Amino acid sequence: MEKRFREFLKHFEKLDYDVLSEEEIEAEKSSLQLKMTILHQELVRILIVMVGMLICTCVFLSTGLIGSNLICLVLAIVTGLCVICAAILYNSIKRILKNLDMFVDKLTLL
Repeated sequence: MEKRFREFLKHFEKLDYDVLSEEEIEAEKSSLQLKMTILHQELVRILIVMVGMLICTCVFLSTGLIGSNLICLVLAIVTGLCVICAAILYNSIKRILKNLDMFVDKLTLL
């Protein structure tokens, strides 16, 4: 998915804004808004997963520390690592979304 959005960003970087007609500008805006909507939905999905995994991490950690249960401590570590991976994915998508916002501003000024 990230590769596809990088190609989409390259398309906007190569676009010559001076020769675009009104119809082409509107088509590019609608395409950009669709991609941004997809990214926003993906960010919400990642946040939901992160919150769920973070809650699981806290529950496993508290159970492992209170009951001295090694399995719960291992599960807390694993779910904590999953939260970190989801946070890294969230940040990469957020950077792509910032770049798309920049192109929306450029198209709006035309």
